Amino acid sequence: MEFQTKPLEKSKIEITIELNDEDLHPFKDKALEELGSQLTLPGYRQGKAPLNLVENHISAIEVYEKTAVFALEKFYPQIIKNNKIEAIGQPMINITKLIPESLVEFKVEAAILPHLELPDYKKIAKNKNLLRSTQQNLVSRSARNKQQDKKEVSVDKKEIEEALKWLQKTKQTPSLDDKFAQSLGKFKNLEELKQNIRDSLKIEKQAKEKEQWRLGVIEEIITQMKGEIPDLLIQAEQEKMLDELKIRVEEMQLPFEDYLKQIKKTEEEIKTEFQPLALKRVKMALILKEIAQLEKIEAKDKEIEDKANEILNRLPDPNLKDKINLEELKIFALGLIRNEKVFELLENQ
Repeated sequence: MEFQTKPLEKSKIEITIELNDEDLHPFKDKALEELGSQLTLPGYRQGKAPLNLVENHISAIEVYEKTAVFALEKFYPQIIKNNKIEAIGQPMINITKLIPESLVEFKVEAAILPHLELPDYKKIAKNKNLLRSTQQNLVSRSARNKQQDKKEVSVDKKEIEEALKWLQKTKQTPSLDDKFAQSLGKFKNLEELKQNIRDSLKIEKQAKEKEQWRLGVIEEIITQMKGEIPDLLIQAEQEKMLDELKIRVEEMQLPFEDYLKQIKKTEEEIKTEFQPLALKRVKMALILKEIAQLEKIEAKDKEIEDKANEILNRLPDPNLKDKINLEELKIFALGLIRNEKVFELLENQ
């Protein structure tokens, strides 16, 4: 087996693979079995004829093509793995040369994860931190000991009153007093309830501001990065976004076909509208992955296992656990852990 690689535009690669008869021979019987599965010969039931008879009733070119396909299914993944080619999606395969009992040549075109030229992401994060420091009241911070600043979040009385009124409405209680607070189960008096609401609102605000900061850093990196994004990745993200929309619509007990009629759009029109956001989401994912590689950020097996279990335990329906592919879940968990560690690195600049 011999092969050559050639980079193409738009994050693609062409791999020319040549297999000789020795490479192909182990796959000939498998090819004959498949080709003979639909063949009926005199004296034999369909698909049950001996392989030597099957071979006599099928053209040599057809047998060799099928043999070559089975051989490629083995050798192509080996080439990808051994040469650390980050191929994505299904490749386009063409047979460019075929000589029975001699050799076959393939040209395989595959999309690959793009190589991104990232700006100084640490400097961007540091500047964002400095900007935040000048705009907000901050507690003391030391970059050397990597202690992250924490903003003193304020919660005004109006927000607390609105939360109390919402609770009062759900409980249908006429007055806001200690008895009302105690009716919620864990509070001694109204003041303790108010403090709990105050703390919860602060945590919510801090989480939102943290998310906004992270998004701002990534968006700044996106504006300065260089690299071609494969159409395949964008299309896959558009499909993912469409699936997410279908789930949300179904949760509202509305058939997706009826939803499309209401908004007067087709699935293709929706996917087209998703394209800009899909591109942004793909870029974000690639940036986080690239930074993780550059910074040698990894996740330990126990971290992945714990995160996967955490996700499983949050499922609303316990029966869903049996339907989840655990290996895919671990890959998803790995991504979550890796991304969190990347953001922590940026936040500590």
